[in-house]
Amino acid sequence: MNKQRWFFVPASLFILICGVLALVLPYGNEILFFNEYRSEPLNSIFRFFSWCGESWVWVVAVIATYFIRPYLTPLIALTGLIIIPFAYLVKDQVGTDRPITYFRNMGQLEEVVTVSEVRLNSGQTSFPSGHTLSAFGLSSLLVLSMGHHWKKRSFALALLAMMIGFSRIFLVQHFLVDVVGGATLGLIISALAWWAWNALRRKRL
Repeated sequence: MNKQRWFFVPASLFILICGVLALVLPYGNEILFFNEYRSEPLNSIFRFFSWCGESWVWVVAVIATYFIRPYLTPLIALTGLIIIPFAYLVKDQVGTDRPITYFRNMGQLEEVVTVSEVRLNSGQTSFPSGHTLSAFGLSSLLVLSMGHHWKKRSFALALLAMMIGFSRIFLVQHFLVDVVGGATLGLIISALAWWAWNALRRKRL
Protein backbone atom coordinates (compact mmCIF):
# COMPACT_ATOMS: atom_id res chain seq x y z
CA MET A 1 0.00 0.00 0.00
CA ASN A 2 2.99 2.29 0.58
CA LYS A 3 3.75 2.36 -3.14
CA GLN A 4 0.08 2.53 -4.12
CA ARG A 5 -0.30 5.85 -2.32
CA TRP A 6 1.53 7.42 -5.26
CA PHE A 7 -1.69 6.82 -7.19
CA PHE A 8 -4.43 7.04 -4.59
CA VAL A 9 -3.27 10.19 -2.79
CA PRO A 10 -3.19 12.41 -5.93
CA ALA A 11 -6.33 10.72 -7.28
CA SER A 12 -8.20 11.40 -4.03
CA LEU A 13 -6.96 15.00 -3.92
CA PHE A 14 -8.13 15.46 -7.50
CA ILE A 15 -11.62 14.27 -6.61
CA LEU A 16 -11.73 16.38 -3.45
CA ILE A 17 -10.53 19.61 -5.08
CA CYS A 18 -12.70 19.18 -8.16
CA GLY A 19 -15.67 18.28 -5.96
CA VAL A 20 -15.28 21.47 -3.94
CA LEU A 21 -14.93 23.53 -7.13
CA ALA A 22 -18.06 21.91 -8.55
CA LEU A 23 -19.94 22.99 -5.42
CA VAL A 24 -18.75 26.60 -5.32
CA LEU A 25 -18.52 27.48 -9.02
CA PRO A 26 -21.67 28.43 -10.96
CA TYR A 27 -22.74 25.47 -13.08
CA GLY A 28 -21.06 25.57 -16.48
CA ASN A 29 -18.44 28.19 -15.63
CA GLU A 30 -15.68 25.60 -15.96
CA ILE A 31 -16.58 25.22 -19.64
CA LEU A 32 -16.48 28.97 -20.24
CA PHE A 33 -13.23 29.34 -18.26
CA PHE A 34 -11.31 27.40 -20.92
CA ASN A 35 -12.68 29.45 -23.83
CA GLU A 36 -9.54 31.56 -24.22
CA TYR A 37 -7.29 28.50 -24.01
CA ARG A 38 -8.96 26.48 -26.77
CA SER A 39 -6.29 26.82 -29.41
CA GLU A 40 -3.21 24.91 -30.53
CA PRO A 41 -1.24 23.18 -29.14
CA LEU A 42 -3.67 22.61 -26.24
CA ASN A 43 -6.45 21.46 -28.57
CA SER A 44 -4.33 18.60 -29.90
CA ILE A 45 -2.92 17.77 -26.46
CA PHE A 46 -6.35 17.39 -24.90
CA ARG A 47 -7.71 15.50 -27.90
CA PHE A 48 -4.89 13.02 -27.34
CA PHE A 49 -5.65 12.62 -23.64
CA SER A 50 -9.34 12.15 -24.38
CA TRP A 51 -8.44 9.45 -26.91
CA CYS A 52 -6.49 7.70 -24.12
CA GLY A 53 -9.74 7.33 -22.19
CA GLU A 54 -11.56 5.34 -24.86
CA SER A 55 -12.43 1.65 -24.81
CA TRP A 56 -9.45 0.50 -26.88
CA VAL A 57 -7.20 1.03 -23.83
CA TRP A 58 -8.92 -1.85 -22.06
CA VAL A 59 -8.11 -4.13 -25.01
CA VAL A 60 -4.45 -3.10 -24.84
CA ALA A 61 -4.43 -3.69 -21.07
CA VAL A 62 -5.91 -7.17 -21.47
CA ILE A 63 -3.30 -8.10 -24.08
CA ALA A 64 -0.46 -6.62 -22.03
CA THR A 65 -1.42 -8.41 -18.82
CA TYR A 66 -1.69 -11.66 -20.75
CA PHE A 67 2.04 -11.46 -21.45
CA ILE A 68 3.12 -9.79 -18.18
CA ARG A 69 0.75 -11.21 -15.52
CA PRO A 70 -1.49 -13.82 -17.22
CA TYR A 71 -3.44 -14.55 -14.04
CA LEU A 72 -4.68 -10.93 -14.03
CA THR A 73 -6.07 -11.04 -17.57
CA PRO A 74 -9.57 -12.25 -16.56
CA LEU A 75 -9.75 -9.55 -13.86
CA ILE A 76 -8.92 -6.75 -16.30
CA ALA A 77 -11.21 -8.13 -19.01
CA LEU A 78 -14.21 -8.67 -16.71
CA THR A 79 -13.82 -5.28 -15.04
CA GLY A 80 -13.75 -3.59 -18.43
CA LEU A 81 -16.87 -5.48 -19.46
CA ILE A 82 -18.56 -4.16 -16.31
CA ILE A 83 -17.34 -0.56 -16.37
CA ILE A 84 -18.11 0.29 -19.97
CA PRO A 85 -21.81 -0.72 -20.03
CA PHE A 86 -22.22 0.52 -16.44
CA ALA A 87 -21.25 4.03 -17.53
CA TYR A 88 -23.90 3.99 -20.27
CA LEU A 89 -26.52 2.64 -17.87
CA VAL A 90 -25.92 5.40 -15.32
CA LYS A 91 -25.91 8.05 -18.06
CA ASP A 92 -29.29 6.82 -19.23
CA GLN A 93 -30.77 6.73 -15.73
CA VAL A 94 -29.45 10.11 -14.55
CA GLY A 95 -30.15 11.95 -17.82
CA THR A 96 -28.34 15.29 -17.44
CA ASP A 97 -27.70 17.59 -20.38
CA ARG A 98 -24.38 17.53 -22.17
CA PRO A 99 -22.64 20.94 -22.13
CA ILE A 100 -23.56 21.78 -25.71
CA THR A 101 -27.22 20.90 -25.04
CA TYR A 102 -27.22 22.80 -21.74
CA PHE A 103 -25.82 26.01 -23.23
CA ARG A 104 -28.14 25.75 -26.23
CA ASN A 105 -31.17 25.45 -23.93
CA MET A 106 -29.90 28.38 -21.86
CA GLY A 107 -29.51 30.51 -24.98
CA GLN A 108 -25.77 30.84 -24.35
CA LEU A 109 -24.38 28.64 -27.11
CA GLU A 110 -22.62 31.56 -28.80
CA GLU A 111 -20.58 32.08 -25.61
CA VAL A 112 -18.92 28.66 -25.89
CA VAL A 113 -15.68 28.28 -27.85
CA THR A 114 -15.35 24.70 -29.10
CA VAL A 115 -12.44 22.63 -30.39
CA SER A 116 -12.25 21.94 -34.10
CA GLU A 117 -12.27 18.30 -35.25
CA VAL A 118 -14.18 17.24 -32.14
CA ARG A 119 -17.67 15.86 -32.60
CA LEU A 120 -19.65 17.26 -29.70
CA ASN A 121 -21.98 14.85 -27.95
CA SER A 122 -25.43 16.23 -27.26
CA GLY A 123 -28.53 15.04 -25.46
CA GLN A 124 -28.86 13.90 -21.86
CA THR A 125 -25.85 11.64 -21.38
CA SER A 126 -23.52 13.89 -19.41
CA PHE A 127 -23.25 12.26 -15.96
CA PRO A 128 -20.92 10.54 -15.36
CA SER A 129 -17.99 11.06 -17.70
CA GLY A 130 -17.42 7.63 -19.19
CA HIS A 131 -13.87 8.45 -20.26
CA THR A 132 -12.99 9.54 -16.72
CA LEU A 133 -14.70 6.53 -15.16
CA SER A 134 -12.80 4.23 -17.48
CA ALA A 135 -9.47 5.99 -16.91
CA PHE A 136 -9.66 5.97 -13.11
CA GLY A 137 -11.08 2.45 -13.07
CA LEU A 138 -8.38 0.92 -15.23
CA SER A 139 -5.53 2.93 -13.72
CA SER A 140 -6.45 2.09 -10.14
CA LEU A 141 -6.96 -1.56 -11.03
CA LEU A 142 -3.49 -1.72 -12.57
CA VAL A 143 -1.99 -0.05 -9.50
CA LEU A 144 -3.78 -2.42 -7.14
CA SER A 145 -2.60 -5.37 -9.22
CA MET A 146 1.01 -4.32 -9.72
CA GLY A 147 1.46 -1.21 -7.61
CA HIS A 148 4.20 -2.66 -5.38
CA HIS A 149 6.40 -2.69 -8.49
CA TRP A 150 5.12 0.62 -9.83
CA LYS A 151 6.05 3.59 -7.64
CA LYS A 152 6.78 6.06 -10.47
CA ARG A 153 4.34 4.42 -12.84
CA SER A 154 1.56 4.73 -10.25
CA PHE A 155 2.02 8.49 -10.12
CA ALA A 156 2.16 8.66 -13.93
CA LEU A 157 -1.13 6.71 -14.13
CA ALA A 158 -2.71 9.15 -11.67
CA LEU A 159 -1.60 12.09 -13.80
CA LEU A 160 -2.88 10.39 -16.96
CA ALA A 161 -6.29 9.70 -15.42
CA MET A 162 -6.55 13.31 -14.21
CA MET A 163 -5.58 14.69 -17.61
CA ILE A 164 -8.20 12.50 -19.26
CA GLY A 165 -10.76 13.95 -16.86
CA PHE A 166 -9.66 17.53 -17.60
CA SER A 167 -9.74 16.81 -21.34
CA ARG A 168 -13.46 16.09 -21.21
CA ILE A 169 -14.13 19.57 -19.81
CA PHE A 170 -11.69 21.25 -22.17
CA LEU A 171 -13.30 19.56 -25.19
CA VAL A 172 -16.79 20.69 -24.07
CA GLN A 173 -18.00 17.13 -23.56
CA HIS A 174 -18.62 17.14 -19.81
CA PHE A 175 -19.07 19.35 -16.77
CA LEU A 176 -16.84 19.26 -13.72
CA VAL A 177 -19.40 17.31 -11.70
CA ASP A 178 -19.45 14.63 -14.43
CA VAL A 179 -15.69 14.21 -14.14
CA VAL A 180 -15.85 13.99 -10.34
CA GLY A 181 -18.60 11.39 -10.58
CA GLY A 182 -16.70 9.37 -13.17
CA ALA A 183 -13.47 9.41 -11.17
CA THR A 184 -15.25 8.39 -7.96
CA LEU A 185 -17.21 5.57 -9.58
CA GLY A 186 -14.09 4.34 -11.35
CA LEU A 187 -12.20 4.01 -8.07
CA ILE A 188 -15.13 2.33 -6.33
CA ILE A 189 -15.73 -0.22 -9.08
CA SER A 190 -12.06 -1.12 -9.41
CA ALA A 191 -11.73 -1.51 -5.62
CA LEU A 192 -14.78 -3.79 -5.52
CA ALA A 193 -13.50 -5.81 -8.48
CA TRP A 194 -10.08 -6.18 -6.80
CA TRP A 195 -11.68 -7.23 -3.50
CA ALA A 196 -13.97 -9.77 -5.20
CA TRP A 197 -11.08 -11.15 -7.25
CA ASN A 198 -8.92 -11.72 -4.19
CA ALA A 199 -11.80 -13.20 -2.22
CA LEU A 200 -12.43 -15.67 -5.04
CA ARG A 201 -8.73 -16.59 -5.24
CA ARG A 202 -8.54 -17.19 -1.48
CA LYS A 203 -11.66 -19.35 -1.65
CA ARG A 204 -10.10 -21.46 -4.39
CA LEU A 205 -6.94 -21.90 -2.34
